Amino acid sequence: MTSRILNRLILLVILMATNISIGQNSEILLKTDFDGNVVEGSIQNLIDNIRAGEKIRVGWNLDFDNDGKVDLEHWIDANFLSILNGHVFNQIEPIYAQGPNIELPQIQIRNSNLMWTAIVGTNGKLISRFIKPDLVNITDENQKKQMELMTQINEELVETIWSKLK
Repeated sequence: MTSRILNRLILLVILMATNISIGQNSEILLKTDFDGNVVEGSIQNLIDNIRAGEKIRVGWNLDFDNDGKVDLEHWIDANFLSILNGHVFNQIEPIYAQGPNIELPQIQIRNSNLMWTAIVGTNGKLISRFIKPDLVNITDENQKKQMELMTQINEELVETIWSKLK
């Protein structure tokens, strides 16, 4: 066997082992589609796992061009969970604003103190807003109006994935 084939076999074994171990580190409890419908798992199973003290991660998918295909996926540890009327909601702590550059592809951080926060729920809603800490100090009225518009609450439907870490 040539060293090239041997190297490929070793790489394949490593990739398979990595894939198996990653897959065993979490269990999907619930998935919703872009319309907020449950497509896998159950909300009650998610609630039971939360109440049992399991560590939960939530992912949400964005479809910028509304073609039904995921354009951007985000994941976060669920640190502030609320259960209300049979649904689960996770408040996302503020992060510095970032933006995707799909062509590169690259996620880019903005050169400002603009932050973003949201609540994502098992109802498929992502309710978000930007936070501009020094908004009151902006003297240019046009810029201030643009920033005020950005800080308004925005609501959209997203695909969600809720998993527990093993």
